[in-house]
Amino acid sequence: MRALLISPRCPDTFWSLRHAVQFSQAKALFPPLGLLTVAAMLPRDWPKKVVDLNVEPLTDAHLAWADIAFISAMSIHWDSVDAIIQRCKARDLKVVVGGPHFSRWPKGYKDADHSVLGEAEEILPVFLQDLARDQAKPVYRAEKFPEMASTPPPAWELVNLANYLNASVQFTRGCPFSCEFCDVVLLFGRRPRYKSLAQIIAELDTLYHAGWRGEVMFVDDNFIGNPGKAKELLTAIVGWQQAHGYPFEFFTQASLNLAEKPEMLSLMSQADFKRIFIGIETTFTDSLAECNKHQNQDQDLIEAVRTLQGAGMEVMGGFIVGFDADPPTVFDDIVRLIQIAGIPRAMIGMLSAPPDTPLWHRLEKEGRLLGLPNGDNAMNTGALNFVPKMGREKLVAGYKTMVARLYDPRAYYERVLIYFAHHRSNGHQCRRLPTAGEVKSLLAILWTLGVKGSDRRAFWSFLGQVLLKHRHLFTEAIFTAACGHHFHVISRSFINEAK
Repeated sequence: MRALLISPRCPDTFWSLRHAVQFSQAKALFPPLGLLTVAAMLPRDWPKKVVDLNVEPLTDAHLAWADIAFISAMSIHWDSVDAIIQRCKARDLKVVVGGPHFSRWPKGYKDADHSVLGEAEEILPVFLQDLARDQAKPVYRAEKFPEMASTPPPAWELVNLANYLNASVQFTRGCPFSCEFCDVVLLFGRRPRYKSLAQIIAELDTLYHAGWRGEVMFVDDNFIGNPGKAKELLTAIVGWQQAHGYPFEFFTQASLNLAEKPEMLSLMSQADFKRIFIGIETTFTDSLAECNKHQNQDQDLIEAVRTLQGAGMEVMGGFIVGFDADPPTVFDDIVRLIQIAGIPRAMIGMLSAPPDTPLWHRLEKEGRLLGLPNGDNAMNTGALNFVPKMGREKLVAGYKTMVARLYDPRAYYERVLIYFAHHRSNGHQCRRLPTAGEVKSLLAILWTLGVKGSDRRAFWSFLGQVLLKHRHLFTEAIFTAACGHHFHVISRSFINEAK
């Protein structure tokens, strides 16, 4: 049976970085890791093709070739998913859907022939057996969270890695925390589960032998959910990096209490972790208590960020406005923290209530729910699916002001320079000459931001200060500026559309 695995197109969002990726030789930020893992679970004798709509269009030839289509999506892919399913059904192509989006909103996809909901390791084989007997049911739902020892390595051979700016690996699923607004526990459970060290090293080997060099993201929701396991992995990665000449730079997501773990930070520095996304959320203790983000309470936020920066990592912070406990000063106070701490890539969003989360049920009891969120709470009012206590008009107006202030190029460059001032290079990475593609990207950025850009004076002033004070971070400065360009473009678009 010929299997067509389709990854929906991501809209132009904060994390798509589409306006930064355009400067590179890549076509998209990340490969579809979940879909490639599912591909590795399908029968070996099935011919398989992966079509990532972020890289290439879905053609009639693709659909004509296939006997069955597998679609994996997140909630942000909502519009793209609808169009894909309709095209498949117009060709009488059997459609199987799965992934986080369908697991959280399964009732919205009656046109799919089969839904595989929850984690696939144990339930997908049951579906495949029934399919072979022509007895496949409409819905298959995983009843538990499987151990990851059974998770196969992604089928990287089905994609061209050169199309992507970053590669990705998954070590854990699940999170021990219970933030009121988060649906990670619903999707993956509260008990973190792990791949073995041998599995991860094998995946790194595969990427290395496939010719990958550059950034690799551990896509775990909380890399340090089990500190002991994380230390074991980091120790193994340090040895692997040393043996291979540091071909990769890593980044991941973790909780803010990472700043309290010096041994862990030392290992991350030795392994060459360059970036870390932290859900900081808010500066207000009452708002943290409201959303049960207890791991961030009693933290000196600026000191924690400084500690992480001093370990050689850029902190990418997530922030939320719209909590019931937020005071009128919330907008100014969060902007002030982001600027002082030097958090260039600060994702600010309005609070959103995903279905079945504790926040969803609380707001439902209070009669404040307005429907489903659209899955994108950064620079998008469609995520606001409840009546906020401060009033929708005031919340949206304050949020738009934050977006405008934070992604003004001058404010952005100021944050980058503050970050650079506290950054400490780890000295472990391999020094090499830039590739031809990297030189081409550099020239494209210089032309677009430094010659054509309306904020070129701020750009050249920024580069001048980098050359004077942080020359060793010049390449990092250029590509961080490219990300700032993306954020500025989509922030302007959001503000203009939201007027």
